[in-house]
Order: sequence, then C-alpha cells, then structure tokens
Amino acid sequence: MIDAPGPWGTGPFVLTEGVSLIDSRSDRVVMEPNETYWNPDRKPTVRIVYDNVIGKAEGIKSVAAGDGRVDVVFDLTPDEAHAFPASEHGKIQTKKAKTILTGVFNENRPDSPWRNPEARRALNLAIDREFVLHQGAHGYGTVIPAFIQPGRYGADPEMKPFPHDTEAAKRTLEAAGIGGRELVFVASPAWEGVVAAIGQCLAKIGLGCRFVSAKEEPPEEFDVKLEWYFDWTPQYPVACVHREFFGKDATLRQGPEDPDFDALYDKLLHTPHEPQQEEVVRAVERYLQDQAKALFLYAPYTLFAVSDRVAFTPYDTCMSELAETRIKG
Repeated sequence: MIDAPGPWGTGPFVLTEGVSLIDSRSDRVVMEPNETYWNPDRKPTVRIVYDNVIGKAEGIKSVAAGDGRVDVVFDLTPDEAHAFPASEHGKIQTKKAKTILTGVFNENRPDSPWRNPEARRALNLAIDREFVLHQGAHGYGTVIPAFIQPGRYGADPEMKPFPHDTEAAKRTLEAAGIGGRELVFVASPAWEGVVAAIGQCLAKIGLGCRFVSAKEEPPEEFDVKLEWYFDWTPQYPVACVHREFFGKDATLRQGPEDPDFDALYDKLLHTPHEPQQEEVVRAVERYLQDQAKALFLYAPYTLFAVSDRVAFTPYDTCMSELAETRIKG
C-alpha cells in the first residue's frame, strides 16, 4: 500500500517501522521519504507501507474494488492476472523485464537420456513456444532464442528460437529410446498451465507429460524442472543468470560440470573491454542453443495489479523499487 505522506537508510526512503522488507516476521514495514536524499529528481513524496498480513488474493480484490487498502500487488501469476476482474479502480500492468522461464534437464543420473545433446535438441523441436505462451500463460511473455531477450545486451541478432518440428523431434527421441515415455516435469504451481500446454505438444509425438509441484519432493527420475529466473545486472547476464544454471558454483544445475561453459565464462572474466566483452556473451548464448543446454521457453512478463490512483513504474530487474511511483492528482 502507498500511503499519504506523513530510521534508517541512505536511499530515497528510510525505514521507520518494521525489521526488513524481506523479513517475514514483520507484519508491517513503513518507508518514509528520505528528506536528505541527494537526487531531487528521485526524491519521493509519499510514505510506502509494505503489508505482509494481507494475502495476495485479498490484495488483488482490494485493488479491483478501489477500497484504498492496497495500491500495488507484485508478482502475479499469469492465471491471477488473467482472472483480474474488469474494474474502473485498477488494472493489470505488465513489464518486459529481464526474465526467463526455462526447463533444466535432469542429467544427474548416469543413464540420463538428457546427457545426449541430440535428445535435448529434439525435445526443444517438439515444443510450439507460441502455443505454450498463449495457451499456458495467457500470452504474458515473449518467446526468446535462449536466455537473453532480443535487443538487450548480449543478444545475438542472428539467433532465432528453435523451430517447431514434430517429425524430427519424434524420430530423434525414438532413436534415443525415449519414444512413448511419460516425461515428468517439476514446476512451481504458478506454471502448471505451462506444463499442461507442453503436454499438449508432447502428445503430438506420442509422449506423456506429468506435472509434479516443486513444493513436493521431486522423484529422482524426473526429466525437466522449470525455473523462473531474472537478470538484475545492468549488462552482465552471464554472471547473474547463465552461471547460476551451468557454472561450477551453479545453484540450479541438474547435471555434471560443463568444462566448455566454464571455459567461455573464464574467457569473459578475462575480457575487460567492449565490444569484445559482448561478443563473448553472444558466444555463450550460441553455445547454449547449439548444445540445447536447456528446454528454452520464453521470457515471462512481470505482472502487477495496480490501483488507478497511482502512477506505477516497474523495473527491468524485477526489484520492488518505488522511487518513481507517484500518487495521481
């Protein structure tokens, strides 16, 4: 909730009540305008109240009803945004942030078929990404070739998303011994519709698809885990995103280390100047696609329910910055 104007901190706001914006023990966090903030163009004029008691569903209803309790609800799922009622008091606001939704292949088992790049490539060919985006996520996103959106730093303008080729996919997967199988997808409940749409694609090549909630203990023999991730850096996506999936210290990797990826990352670390640096980033993107390192899907929009009484400015980095947000009138 953004409250009318009425510590600590050196940014645009100072914390006057509560423990931390990420501390679940704080029922209420209050941020007051920092009167000594150095930048007059970003100096806020309103108090911000983060309410950790009002649930998301209740907050969405509040925005739609215009009852003044809640002005902005962050991180809506595609289904929540799609279900937002027609309202003269609020709306759904989208942002093409630096996000990805991608499938991580389970290569941890020694006999995993997904250690074979041809099998990974074939599964990519089986997916109609535009269908998955619109059927599974109500169109809230942009299909991308790998991990970087076209036009952003490091995107290779020559790269295109994998084509949809069911015949080639079926032929290769059957040759790899995967024909007729049921594939197990682990994902957040927010992406259950996406998995269902993927299942419709797989059914066309004779494969089954089973959704397992990421809130449960995944079976050891799952095939793909969907991961949502975002790049919070100005222009260093490989360090923030790619490394988290494939680097030596990756938190999301589901397989052995990849010396070829590590070599590219090391090259990037030792390339201090532009434009050579961006060329290495593009090389990393090309490597991911050439080796079909992931099941590439799309870049989800970040979604917000926003009251009509505020002019809300979302950020590319998905951070909950509110310095540029203003109360109208």
